[in-house]
Amino acid sequence: MSPENAPTIRSSTSAVVRTALTHFSLIGTFTAMLVLSWHANSVLAKPHGQDSKQWHRASSENKSSVQKQELKFLQLGSVMSEPENINGFYDNVYEQELMPTTPADGQPIHVLPPVEPHGPVFLDMPYNGISGCDSCAIPGNNFNDCFDNLWAPRPWCWQLLPNNLIYTSYLAGPKEPRLATVWYDDTGPSPIPGRGGDQNGWLWDSTLGGRVSVVRYGSNTELHPQGFEMQLEGAAFVRLDPGDDRDLRSADYRFGIPLVYGIGRWQTKLAYYHNSAHIGDEFLIKYGNFDRVNYVRDVIVFGNSYYMYDWLRLYGEVGWSFFNAGGSKPWEFQFGTELIQARPTGIRGAPFFAVNGMTRQELNWGGNVCAQAGWAWRGYQSEKLFRIGFEYLYGSDPQYEFTKTDSTTGKITALNQNRAGIGMWYDY
Repeated sequence: MSPENAPTIRSSTSAVVRTALTHFSLIGTFTAMLVLSWHANSVLAKPHGQDSKQWHRASSENKSSVQKQELKFLQLGSVMSEPENINGFYDNVYEQELMPTTPADGQPIHVLPPVEPHGPVFLDMPYNGISGCDSCAIPGNNFNDCFDNLWAPRPWCWQLLPNNLIYTSYLAGPKEPRLATVWYDDTGPSPIPGRGGDQNGWLWDSTLGGRVSVVRYGSNTELHPQGFEMQLEGAAFVRLDPGDDRDLRSADYRFGIPLVYGIGRWQTKLAYYHNSAHIGDEFLIKYGNFDRVNYVRDVIVFGNSYYMYDWLRLYGEVGWSFFNAGGSKPWEFQFGTELIQARPTGIRGAPFFAVNGMTRQELNWGGNVCAQAGWAWRGYQSEKLFRIGFEYLYGSDPQYEFTKTDSTTGKITALNQNRAGIGMWYDY
């Protein structure tokens, strides 16, 4: 072979090899598809030429010769259950086992269990319905709606973390736990040293907290449940000064554990709460000569509430503090009234009006009065309440840090407020 023909031969050989590899890949792919199709046909479908009777007969004949490989599947339950079988998540259909079945040709297949139309919910343990008390449409009663008679007797049962409260926070109470914020103009004297003749001006008070039910033995109604209940309450009462770089002027903190009993239109509570008052860091840095007090009180409270009408509530409570510091003295009293729609309001809402008064022994039985009026929306499936409106407060400052002591008599007097503004409040 001449040297000049060698490149031509090598080029022809390479072309042949490339063509063969290409054809081989296509042929291999086609062959693999045929094999997979035949394998799937033999595993997932029953053999051709055999009817259903022959298929089941062949399967039953081979069951005795093939070792059963029991694979327990998770029991399936439906999200929706039929009314006549509340806990019927495990019918006989679901009690079967997932085990291999061998047809006549010896190829095992797996029969999947059926599922309900809504799809399965996988549970790792049997579901047992939680026993509860149905509060609406009780057989034998003359009402079929929870809102027809708010005070009618209803079944009692144990409930963990109920959705509402037997004893609710007072609407116009300045020291009641909830989510709230109020912007107001105060014509009272400023507590800032050197500004004794100046007015406070615009201030911004917010309440960050709430009252929740932990456990109840009682009824499970959307509105005004009855029974025994343990609650938790807590809140931070924060004051910002918009005219002074929105500095934190002060913050009071409260935590309590009320034990509550309600029957009919009456509600009563025996509670413990801790309250402490603190001055803001920015305020103390700017005005270091401010005479702060370490105000603390731990109080036992006995309170009562009565609904004269569905929309009219009267209440009163007495508190006795067994630990006092910073000028605190044992006794305090609180009372008031509320007028508000008792049933769900819908999107239109309804008007409300509330008045609260408070008097304290440490202030020589002085105190404050707070009035609120505005518009409220109440939820349908709970007593959650959202309000917007106008607030007016006159009397002792609800921030217990702002007091003054008479140098001659030693008596403590609170700095009075005379404030009016707008706010919004959310109780849950």
